[in-house]
Amino acid sequence: MPPSHNEDFSVLLNTTIWILAGVSGLFLGLRLWAKTHRGKKLWWDDYFLTASWVALLLGCALQSADVRIAQFGKTQGLDSIQARLISTTAGFFLILATLWSKTSFTLTLLRITQSGCWLHRAVWAVAISINLAIGLSLLIQWFWCWPSEKIWNRDVKGQCLPRRVVHGYNIFAAVYSGVMDIMLAMLPWKVIWSLSMNRREKCGVAFAMSMGVL
Repeated sequence: MPPSHNEDFSVLLNTTIWILAGVSGLFLGLRLWAKTHRGKKLWWDDYFLTASWVALLLGCALQSADVRIAQFGKTQGLDSIQARLISTTAGFFLILATLWSKTSFTLTLLRITQSGCWLHRAVWAVAISINLAIGLSLLIQWFWCWPSEKIWNRDVKGQCLPRRVVHGYNIFAAVYSGVMDIMLAMLPWKVIWSLSMNRREKCGVAFAMSMGVL
């Protein structure tokens, strides 16, 4: 019997998230190796980025488990309540990974900008606003129903926020995060361009730092 469209999609989803996790882990490993190999100490941006990758791994693992339950849950005695709980937890860790990775990049920018200048204040503003916007998404992930158990167990009595409100805010947070990503990607060019380096080196360094926001 040929695989269904949903099965094909689940295989594609699992393959994609693990490839992305592997590539990001490779870049993280190269970053940490380059720093430690040259005798440099790791700083808070490195720790946040490492924690972000660990959260990403947890989110991917739970996402894979959720996909497997969707495929084989009935034959293995697993129900939709377990699937929704795993899905909620996976979403939490993936959002947390996004938040910590952005925090890491803002910390990097804070290190290379002069304290008190407008760029430094702009980075602080972006960092705080992103943490508030995405942090609220983390809270909503677990508390948009009272009690929280109702999120994954629909038989529990309680109240929930309208789904359109939850989805609407999550879309807003994603769009706002994307706009802030563009701003963070542009800031290194302003910082690097003022340094005493030739144009080719400036472009290379600024481009590499702008890629860091991804």
